Amino acid sequence: MDPAVSGDYTQYISLHDQAYIGQFEEKGFLNITICSNRANQFLVDYNNYAVPLCVDSFGSFLMDDAGGPGDRVKIRVDHTHPLFLPIISSLWPSLTINAERDGIVEKFRTSRVLGVSGPILSAPTWTMTPTVTNTPTSTVSPTPSVTPTETNTPIPVQCDLIEVANSYAGHWVSGYYIQSVDIRNNNPVPITFYSANQVWTKDDPGRMVYAMRFDSSGWYMMYDCVPDTPWTPAAPVQLAPGAVGQYIGLFLPRYVPLTGLTSADLVFDDGCVKGVSVDIPTPTLTPTPDCDSYTLSEFDFHNSHQQEIMVTNGDVWNDTKVTRIRFDWTYFQQKVEGSAWDGIYVDWINWNGASAWGWGDAGSPGNGQDMLSWTSTSSDSPSSWMGPLQFNHGNAYALRIDFDGAPGGGSIIGVTAEDFGLIIDFENGCQLSQTSIQKGIVTWTPTATPLPSNTPTPTPTGTATATSPPPTSTPLPTNTGTPTETPIPSKTPKKSPTPLPSNTPLPSSTPTIGFTPLSTSTPKPTNTKIPSPTPITPTPTPTIIVTSTNTPIPTWTPACPYDDPSWPCQPTWTPTP
Repeated sequence: MDPAVSGDYTQYISLHDQAYIGQFEEKGFLNITICSNRANQFLVDYNNYAVPLCVDSFGSFLMDDAGGPGDRVKIRVDHTHPLFLPIISSLWPSLTINAERDGIVEKFRTSRVLGVSGPILSAPTWTMTPTVTNTPTSTVSPTPSVTPTETNTPIPVQCDLIEVANSYAGHWVSGYYIQSVDIRNNNPVPITFYSANQVWTKDDPGRMVYAMRFDSSGWYMMYDCVPDTPWTPAAPVQLAPGAVGQYIGLFLPRYVPLTGLTSADLVFDDGCVKGVSVDIPTPTLTPTPDCDSYTLSEFDFHNSHQQEIMVTNGDVWNDTKVTRIRFDWTYFQQKVEGSAWDGIYVDWINWNGASAWGWGDAGSPGNGQDMLSWTSTSSDSPSSWMGPLQFNHGNAYALRIDFDGAPGGGSIIGVTAEDFGLIIDFENGCQLSQTSIQKGIVTWTPTATPLPSNTPTPTPTGTATATSPPPTSTPLPTNTGTPTETPIPSKTPKKSPTPLPSNTPLPSSTPTIGFTPLSTSTPKPTNTKIPSPTPITPTPTPTIIVTSTNTPIPTWTPACPYDDPSWPCQPTWTPTP
């Protein structure tokens, strides 16, 4: 197969352009088209291209489709065959041939008896041609009488057993409007569909019959702008006994309802006509919005700390606008507090790919960058709000929210769609809301530590007695400065109130050891006949350093008695032998 003649199939599938199917008029041209009845989306267009091609009717572009389990698939092969005949080849160098076959994609892991979409219908059975009877020769015998010509046997189809099982005229999917008729064959033999006539009203300048189909025929592109529209498929369509086949007439433009007289007449065997007719009144627009038709999907997480949710206006008539968006990420903020994600914030919000709020990292600090949940477009950086935002009937809009300030790249981890909430307010008074499911956050609560009790100061005694040895290697206590009050940490702005730490009470004055007076203000002594003991200011006492050798226990001898006016005198330490 020559690619220069038969085209580039990879490019054809990628770019949906018939320029890549090749040169159909050249010898050796070969094209294979595969089309299915998956979701009534694909159809074979026999009229608008060099060879019949499969068309995605929803997107209006060329696309082959092999179908899925249980779908009916049509395979068509077109070939320009060269002729090798003397003389004739110079006048007729090639011959175009084609073939079509239908099949059903097998359903795996299911019963082979159930779930089949219908039998593969074949062309009408060929009637055997009578053999040629030799002409009798003239004889002297009498001329034989003329043999009666064999007549065709009538097809045993009863028109009364062809039933209109159901019919519909109105909105179908994605803004398309249709008229449909379901035909049930109650005959014991197959019936054959031959043609249809679609009656419609030119109620809009763009109104046309876009495509038509019956059961397994596939879509036929019509593009008929003038009523009425007759249609005859390339080959009659058979309907098995007991089967139901559906006729559909598909109209444009989208989102414009059908009005006026609309009917379909279907022609079967022996001129049997079945059909329906309806006169659709012009609808009156109602100012009352259908708030129940507004829907939200679940949050879908993306890379770069982004998440997206689809907002759909399923109202058949009414358009409106979004006036405010409020986004609840309280649980997420509480969960990451104290972690590497603690500095995360909402940076921007997009509506269907266009900026709606924020974009603080695009050169305008303060626009967006909401550090606290909730995030409201009416109170957080309201000057960056681009609303109101369009919200038209029959359309879905992608609402995307971007988080920044997290460590590294990648997606938000450890959270699910139910951890976030959303409220959207509309101009017509409707409101969409999706509540987050709050979960508890485990926190550590400090327990109260008891303060040290006051140690009583020993009172001086008149007679010195032997005391226990001083502590080894223990320096004498120095005056401890009064500790300053621990500053209260500044209030971290969070949506939920964080309890402040309680004031730590100041410690009481630490008592000294032995006869060292307390570090309190000492009053000056007064002149009295009998001097009273007056505490003196302590002098620096050298620290006693004790070695690891056995040291005799010293005794304390006072320098003067207790009633001596100069008491207390400096004691002396005498080692005990």
